[in-house]
Amino acid sequence: MKKAKDWTTPDRLALLEGWRREGLSEEQIAGRMGISAGTLRSWLKKSPELGLALETDGEVTDYQVESALLKKALGYESTERKVEINPKGERKEVETTKQVGPDMSAISLWLKKRRPEKWGDAVAAGRQPENNLFEQLEGELDRDAIPELQPEAENRADLVEQE
Repeated sequence: MKKAKDWTTPDRLALLEGWRREGLSEEQIAGRMGISAGTLRSWLKKSPELGLALETDGEVTDYQVESALLKKALGYESTERKVEINPKGERKEVETTKQVGPDMSAISLWLKKRRPEKWGDAVAAGRQPENNLFEQLEGELDRDAIPELQPEAENRADLVEQE
């Protein structure tokens, strides 16, 4: 017979937390554990560890992650405090404020997920994103003119990169 304490190891608790973050209901989690939903509810009353593992509020976590991503995308200030000891043994607390610049990966992810119709990579709802640079340039490029420029480039030393 399965027991609640079998599910209180760090690995099993992490598994339960993951299932909750995936949005599984208590009934679905109980099914994956191989027990009934009633048994799970009984275990939750008796085991604080199990209760904490399944208590995560997904919506709050989503907002926390969203806020962290936005902060990283926009850049932020970070204050670092450290204690320095001079050769005389005197302690001095030093505070340094650092500017952390915007992260391009975070910016890209934010824009692609929030406005896929404008910034997405793939076809969104049957339309190409309006900022698809390759598609915009495709109409402007005269690919037949490029080979015509090759002989001129070979004859002009200033157009060829010197080694």
